[in-house]
Amino acid sequence: MAACLALALGAILAVAAALERGETGSAVALGFVLTAVPSLPQAWRQAVAVMAIRSVAVLLGAGAAVLAVDHPVALGVATVTAAVVGAFASRVGPTAGLAVVLVAVDVSHGAGAQRVPVAALLSYAAGAALVVVAWTVWFVGSRVVRSAAGSEQAGAATPGQAVPRDTGGHAVRVGVAVAVAALLAGLLPDDLVGGHWLVTSVLLTVQPTAADTGMRLAQRLSGNAVGALIAAVLLGARPGFVVIAAATVVLFTLAMALRPVNYTWWAVTGPPVLLVISEYPALFPWYEGGVRLLMNLAGAAIVVAVVFGPLLLGRCTSRDRLPREREFG
Repeated sequence: MAACLALALGAILAVAAALERGETGSAVALGFVLTAVPSLPQAWRQAVAVMAIRSVAVLLGAGAAVLAVDHPVALGVATVTAAVVGAFASRVGPTAGLAVVLVAVDVSHGAGAQRVPVAALLSYAAGAALVVVAWTVWFVGSRVVRSAAGSEQAGAATPGQAVPRDTGGHAVRVGVAVAVAALLAGLLPDDLVGGHWLVTSVLLTVQPTAADTGMRLAQRLSGNAVGALIAAVLLGARPGFVVIAAATVVLFTLAMALRPVNYTWWAVTGPPVLLVISEYPALFPWYEGGVRLLMNLAGAAIVVAVVFGPLLLGRCTSRDRLPREREFG
């Protein structure tokens, strides 16, 4: 499945390059990645539901970004709203929030037609539709192979995510953390490339429980350090299209195949893919990988303050109350 999805992504970039429609190719590729990530179930009923929900989330997020891209306050409100909705709806997750942030950057860098709402939304919708096509190709192919091998076993079902016990608290933490990140990102210099990674870092790090958030922090910081190095080499070398497309296919294959095993693999291989498609056919400066890593460090500080700060404060308060209770008890 990962190989089929990665080859489809490579085909999007190749067709866009052949038609000299790089901006359109970037939009289609972004819609594709947002719909495919983080992973897709193997069972067809679950996969159809997941792809449908993510497609709607991507289109709604993209629509909000296109309409609010020239209004920073409105864009910030849309980002926080999408993040909170994703926190309440586990099947949506960070997809809607990521769509608002990344589509806003993609549209602001696009030219002419990409600034037209309908044209932009059609590109992202095409990317979401191509995920369905690529998954269907894999599913049919896998069934044919199983049938030829005499096996009737269908694709294994992917367990659904457990509903967080404190959904409301999780939504509040996500909303506060993303709001702080969006505010700080707005204060960064306009000529700083990659300030939006501060918001995406926070959005992807805050998890339903403190333990899961701590684990995600460790995975993102360690994985992104390696990913930043890979991105710096890829962007700094300024290779030709064939090399860029091949590297994107390989990295995305690894990201999709190994992410269910351990999120650290996505943190390593995902950033170079996002950096390539975000400004395709052009490339970000070589130091963009380092900027993204710095934004992840700043995002980690925000997450620690928002998620773990109240916990530490509560423990300190409890310890202060205990001697007093004994004294007056």
